[in-house]
Amino acid sequence: MKKPCKMKRSFSLGSEWLYYKIYTGVNTADYILTEKLNPVIESLLENKTISKWFFIRYNDPDDHIRIRFNCESVENVTEVIKKLYPIFDELIESDVIWKLQTDTYQREIERYGAGTIMESESIFYFDSEMILNYVALKQYFEKEETQLLFSFLAIDSFLNSFHLTINDKLLLLDNLQESFKKEFNVDKQLKKEFDKNYRELSVEIDALLSKKVDNEFAELFEAIYEKQCKVNLLVPSIKSNIQIPLNSFLVSHIHMMINRQYQSKQRTYECLIYDHMYRYYKMVSYKNSN
Repeated sequence: MKKPCKMKRSFSLGSEWLYYKIYTGVNTADYILTEKLNPVIESLLENKTISKWFFIRYNDPDDHIRIRFNCESVENVTEVIKKLYPIFDELIESDVIWKLQTDTYQREIERYGAGTIMESESIFYFDSEMILNYVALKQYFEKEETQLLFSFLAIDSFLNSFHLTINDKLLLLDNLQESFKKEFNVDKQLKKEFDKNYRELSVEIDALLSKKVDNEFAELFEAIYEKQCKVNLLVPSIKSNIQIPLNSFLVSHIHMMINRQYQSKQRTYECLIYDHMYRYYKMVSYKNSN
């Protein structure tokens, strides 16, 4: 049975959703999230002061992170503010944060669906936790390409939660890569660069997505698998209550995943990632049909 279409859209300060805009540099955002905020967030979750939280990176035009906390009850909002205040105060005094604002959280109901917005917020939460694990591991990456491999694996894992076949994935990524190539006016020269980059990574992409790898990526697998297990539990409810096309729902979440992972130039990364994943799924689909 579908959930009622009427879903609360706006949450101002004093509601169960507390929303901060943290203005800081793109490089310091990860430091604030992992070193300063994460210990407090873990404590708030453990004490059931908040039930979930999530962040996104934004530029309007100044770089900032938007972070939202879902309090277990309205009475907990003051406690969350009190716990966060010393951290924000210290970071403002040391000029790491140059502006801090609270704002009204407006749910994107049309984008994520009235019947699935709450599940979407849970996915945002699981994704934010996964990305914090990724950021902690990133300093140990031996090569820059590992961040792309993480993206490929995280996206594929997310699609697996919804039981997409290879051909389903191929269609989804074909549409995505086509739209992004139009947006970026991808010319022959850039296509050649994509060709070269994919050839250099193709063996690793195949090994990673077909799970033929050693322990080099064990911790990345663990971070992604932890999210997948949680998303798996939401899928029956999402499929029962979704009021928008499933592919639109998936695309929006993939877009936000990449937004959280990369500090800047997210749409450029999206163009490259969608191109390479399309090529990989096309190769697998071709192999499966022969």
